[in-house]
Amino acid sequence: MAGVNGLFRKKKVQFSQVSNFALRDTKLSLKAKGLYSLIQSYITLENFILYKTTLKKQCLEGSTAFESAWNELKKMGYLKQYKSKSSDGFFIYEYDLLDVKDEIIHTPKTYPMDNPLDGKGGMYNKTDLNNTNTNNTKVLHHLAELNNEYVNKYIEIMEYNNYFHKKVSDTNYNHISNSINKISEEVDINEFTDGVCEYFNTIPKNNDGDILAFIKASYRLFEIDTTDY
Repeated sequence: MAGVNGLFRKKKVQFSQVSNFALRDTKLSLKAKGLYSLIQSYITLENFILYKTTLKKQCLEGSTAFESAWNELKKMGYLKQYKSKSSDGFFIYEYDLLDVKDEIIHTPKTYPMDNPLDGKGGMYNKTDLNNTNTNNTKVLHHLAELNNEYVNKYIEIMEYNNYFHKKVSDTNYNHISNSINKISEEVDINEFTDGVCEYFNTIPKNNDGDILAFIKASYRLFEIDTTDY
């Protein structure tokens, strides 16, 4: 019969109801729509508590690809995050999947530096972040030499976004090490991964992905002050 080629047959049983608003949003990628549908299939189950780690285990993609889709849902207003502190001082996150996206979304092209090292405000600028001045030091280090789980995760996400970190001086090598150790004391690796993905999803064009800029943004991302490190 003409005109029916490629047609999907209707199903009589509905297993999961997913918002048409999200599925038909042309500004949302297919991977984000897939993750949205997966989340929806779980949060309607009775007596079942869904965690982010559960979702990750259901996906063949690696952590970086998953975080990219996760942060797209957050950025586009379909996934709302609530942050609070527990009695022992750790941050607790809860999430709400919205049927209709939250229109109150701010995605600035540049971010002001929170508590920059020199104590002055300003915008991120890669010319301010040149940490390979050989006039000040003869020793330059690769970032991976820190052999730190958090730094390695940063490098992984950075390279996924087509950025590659230059060598760092002795002074900045120590500053990065101390700052990341401070962050890791208060932020678990999953929260850190979320923060790095969010950072690269909204990184200004004039920022080369230098981890020093990320560390300066740590107060905005994690409410952690690293200016003394």
